[in-house]
Amino acid sequence: MLEQHGDEAKVIAGSTAVTIMLRERLIDPTALVWIGRLPEPELSTISQSGDELRIGALVTHRDVERDATMQSVLPVLAETFGKVANVRVRNQATVGGVLAEADYASDPPAVLLALDAQVDVRGPGGVRAIPMSEFNLSFYTTALEPNELVTGVRVPVPSAATHAVYHKFVTRSSEDRPCVGVCGVVRLAADGRTAEDVRVAVGAAAEIPQRFPDLEQELVGRELDDAALRRIAEGYAERIDTLDDMRGSAWYRTQMVRVWVRRALEDARSAAQGGTIRAA
Repeated sequence: MLEQHGDEAKVIAGSTAVTIMLRERLIDPTALVWIGRLPEPELSTISQSGDELRIGALVTHRDVERDATMQSVLPVLAETFGKVANVRVRNQATVGGVLAEADYASDPPAVLLALDAQVDVRGPGGVRAIPMSEFNLSFYTTALEPNELVTGVRVPVPSAATHAVYHKFVTRSSEDRPCVGVCGVVRLAADGRTAEDVRVAVGAAAEIPQRFPDLEQELVGRELDDAALRRIAEGYAERIDTLDDMRGSAWYRTQMVRVWVRRALEDARSAAQGGTIRAA
């Protein structure tokens, strides 16, 4: 069907995003190709195989939020999907949809980027896996080739010593999309101070989620003290080319990146040390 209709077709599943675009007359497709009942089990299930968790493209946000395996193995991902919009939207919106839409102000992509996820896709040329670091290209643009579909996303299961948090900062209502969203990941050595792994991904601040491995690497093997966290927060604030929209100016977003990167890392460090995480 996609080959028949070409660029005039839009794929839908939960249709939460496409419905808004149609209502606002941002798109005018001649065909809507609904994939909501494709029979392949891999599209509609959450499964764990060894050190990897796979989420099918047709799994809803609400399913991710409530799945027992997800809550046990990757609680940060369950919590993140549970922060999207409201329960009505989460009951419809799909994992494949939030990835394929590539909306800069979505919550899950930044967390998936920080967790080193890979996106499974299928098309006329077969199947392939695209790292999250290469999937989002620009505003509403992904690395999907013509007539390719997202079939799922695979996330490495972190070690028990790895702790991750996601902070969503909103400037309007609690159901709003984020002004800034930050995922911080920390694994400490046995001494409880030295960093073995540090990851940070910032969403909603620029056209695609932002992550800077060289800044992360600067902290590995060093004591993760407050000064170190401030340095990496400052580095992210300096590098991200923040945008203006109704949720905040570029200047304001830069200040919030500085604040929330530090807070996310502080809370990930606290969790790694057996402490508590502040609500956000």
